Amino acid sequence: MRTDYRMPSLDVFRGLAIVCMLLVNSLPDFEHAYPLLLHSEWSGITLADLAFPGFIFAMGASGAFFFGKHQQEGFTEKLIVLLRRGFLLFVLGIVINQFALMLSHAMHTAPEGLSLWQDFLAHGRILGVLQRLGLVYFCGMLIVLWLKKERLIWLMAMLLLFVSSLGFHLYAPAEPFSPIDNISMIVDQAWPGQAHCYMGAGFDPEGLYGTLAATSSMLLGLLAGQRLTARRNPDFIPVRELFGLGGILLILGVGWSFFDIISKPLWTAPYVLITSGLFMCLLAFLQMGFLLVPDIMGNVFCICRDFGRNALLMYILPELVLIFLWSIKAPGGELLYPWLWENSVKDWGSTAFSILLFSMMWILFWWIPARLLARGGLMFRL
Repeated sequence: MRTDYRMPSLDVFRGLAIVCMLLVNSLPDFEHAYPLLLHSEWSGITLADLAFPGFIFAMGASGAFFFGKHQQEGFTEKLIVLLRRGFLLFVLGIVINQFALMLSHAMHTAPEGLSLWQDFLAHGRILGVLQRLGLVYFCGMLIVLWLKKERLIWLMAMLLLFVSSLGFHLYAPAEPFSPIDNISMIVDQAWPGQAHCYMGAGFDPEGLYGTLAATSSMLLGLLAGQRLTARRNPDFIPVRELFGLGGILLILGVGWSFFDIISKPLWTAPYVLITSGLFMCLLAFLQMGFLLVPDIMGNVFCICRDFGRNALLMYILPELVLIFLWSIKAPGGELLYPWLWENSVKDWGSTAFSILLFSMMWILFWWIPARLLARGGLMFRL
């Protein structure tokens, strides 16, 4: 296994996931944006639906380096590191979820008579993006630490998808993926409870049940990372293998979709297989490019590579600023973030185009600190 822990293709892949997340999260008007930039409401797949699984897949691929870094440590030492990282991600996610709540109390716009703590206990969101990352990272890495062998990890990834799918069908055989009643909703309503789900809807798109299949996404990413980090001669062997495995996963995903829907909110098995197949092919393409024309690839994907070097920080900081901009009022009483769009580029072409343009400007704005951090060699890690 390689001992150098930075891989340009993986940095670019991770950065692509972050750029995609920044793009779809920063739309100033969701009603009039291009449909491709919006999450599918229940079934189907759009560009927006590739962002989060891409980040989980990249996290898994990066996890392949963990065992090289910690190969001299025992099981207990490795377990402590995994538990610490998973816990910190989960807690950090809870804090970010409550940032809007904190702002409302700081600006005295929260309901009177409730303290911040009481407000959180009443309806603060418990689960979310970073919380799922924490759970998936800990569970996935623990599985790899336990199973060790590649073929067993493949089997576990498929088993998790089978168990997830089976739960839907056993709970509601007639309509397993109903948007008003399914096993994922039942789990969410049991914990953390409807009041603590996303928008108080009684269903959380980052709920516990979906973590089963999301862990499979992480394991498939780790298996891809293991292919790339293994020393092989020539280096194109893992590239060829990833293209082949990605194609197989795509075929399996399309076949499985005749039985289960492709759904990002439910994180269904076909969704995992199709996205992971696409990601394996994309990672293989990037690795091939950096092997053949590294200078050209470095220039073409420089923005993504800079974001990928500090992916977690480049997700957290823009998210916090977005929450702030969506929480305060501009002159005239309108929310500040859409006001900025309306008073800058809204009239530049069609409404949908101006929304895309504004979000791309948001990405370029955040490239400045990403670039400075990358040039300074500064890395934010948990």
